[in-house]
Amino acid sequence: MGIFARRNPPPRFSGDYRRYRPYVRADFRECCAYCLLHEMLAAGGDNFELDHFKPRSDPRFAGLAADYYNIYYACHVCNHYKGATWPSEELIASGYRFVDFCSDLFSEHFAEEITGHWTPLSQAGEYTAARLRLNRQHLVEVRALLREIASIRGQPTLDWDSPAGDQIARFLMLPINQPPQ
Repeated sequence: MGIFARRNPPPRFSGDYRRYRPYVRADFRECCAYCLLHEMLAAGGDNFELDHFKPRSDPRFAGLAADYYNIYYACHVCNHYKGATWPSEELIASGYRFVDFCSDLFSEHFAEEITGHWTPLSQAGEYTAARLRLNRQHLVEVRALLREIASIRGQPTLDWDSPAGDQIARFLMLPINQPPQ
C-alpha cells in the first residue's frame, strides 16, 4: 500500500486526459507525486501539472496516454526533471526505477535526515532522487524548516508515509505553545 490511494472506479472521459485534473489532484491530496510537497508549500495549484508516470512519448506506453492510473499530480519542477525519462529494462531488472508512491511507502526507499536531506535506501530511491533531484536546495530547506516548526510547536515531524497536507496544516495553523486539540 502506498501513500496515495487512487479512486476506483476511475472517472471516465474520452479524449482529453486533462479533464482528469480535479480527480487526480484529489487522489494525490494536493501533493506532488514525487517530492511529496503540498500545494501550499510549492507555489500553489497553478504550479502543478498532470504527469504521465509512464511517458506517453515512449512507444512502449503510447496506449496509456489517457489511462487514468497513469496520470499523476506533479509540481512543475519535478515534472520538468522527470520529463520523458523512463529506465531501461536492464535498469528495472536491477531495481532501478521510479519510486511510485501509489504503491510504495516513503520509508521503503528513503530516510529523512535532520537537515531535510532524503537519503536513498534502495536502488529505486537512488534512481528517483537522482533523476528528480529530490535533494535540490529548495526542497531540503523546506523540509528542514518543517522539522524546525514541528519542533517549536511540540509536534511530531512529518510522517512522509502519509500525505503531507493535513500534517503541515495541523502544525502551521496551531497557535505557538498551544497543545493540539
